[in-house]
Amino acid sequence: MLGTIPDVLNFLDCTLRDGGYYTSWDFPPGLVSDYVATINALPVRMVELGLAGKPESSGYFASMTTSKAEEVAADLLVEACVMIDAKDVLASELPLPIAVARLAEGLRPGRITTIRVAAHYSKVAACRNICAELSQRSFRVFLNLMQIDAADAAAVEVCLNELERIDSLDVLYIADSFGSMKPSRVQELIGQFAGQLGYDIGFHGHDNRGFALINSVAAAMAGATWIDCTMGGMGRGAGNTASEQLLPVLDHLDASVEQALLRHVLHHFDPLRERHGWGRSAAYQFAGSNFIHPSYVQKLREEGTVSDAAIIDLLSNLTANERLSFVDRKISELKCRKSA
Repeated sequence: MLGTIPDVLNFLDCTLRDGGYYTSWDFPPGLVSDYVATINALPVRMVELGLAGKPESSGYFASMTTSKAEEVAADLLVEACVMIDAKDVLASELPLPIAVARLAEGLRPGRITTIRVAAHYSKVAACRNICAELSQRSFRVFLNLMQIDAADAAAVEVCLNELERIDSLDVLYIADSFGSMKPSRVQELIGQFAGQLGYDIGFHGHDNRGFALINSVAAAMAGATWIDCTMGGMGRGAGNTASEQLLPVLDHLDASVEQALLRHVLHHFDPLRERHGWGRSAAYQFAGSNFIHPSYVQKLREEGTVSDAAIIDLLSNLTANERLSFVDRKISELKCRKSA
């Protein structure tokens, strides 16, 4: 049930990780240094510097190491974390401890205090040993439950039971991966997980249906003590809860600090938004309402020749198993037409 906003809220800005889905995890040095200076003036507890364990070719911030963190975030006054994808461990043929070691290669506690593990809600049991390995390496461990809105009551109960068996977690995140959640669903899930588990609960919102901000507030009122945000709402698909909107609502920003934040977004992230085109649209809303992953829409929109109406028509006629192969095929066709 909705209550009051907690006295202590932890804001995690994940611009350099979630925003990297539009820039292939590369950002200009000037943007990064200004970002660090801006963050230092905000009531942000932690910054997610990017992903870890991806190939170097994926982009600078997709293969973060401690040495990279010390280079780009030397002046950062708040804590730093990185995210790893549980699939990268679970798909490995190596023994799990070695697979985790390979993924976390170059990471040591210090500048990076925390590792977030992104995992589909059905894979919680398989993540137990991943979390334990990372904890044994002296990292704090956050687990992000992906696509949890698609889980029925029985699946949620299974997930909760498996989570109770993990004793190496610090924060459990509810991630609105599809951007499908309404505030009532956020309230339901946050309340259920916070009521049954001993972990702090976090919320990561996406704006496919235009609910990211209100969902983040609802999460805080339902008991979440960690809330994610990004500059300008930059993030996969329609984007995330915008830092410049969230912080003035859930914290008391001085007018001068809020103005500096807005200037930072205007200078660095509005031009990126104009170039890459994240933000709410009819196609993203359709995807969010139908549990279609926003990456499908994003890939089609990036080609610039497929209208939102056409995207809705295309995706509405496909099963979940058909969507990925179809989108890849469609993009190949469009690229061939451009080069012809």
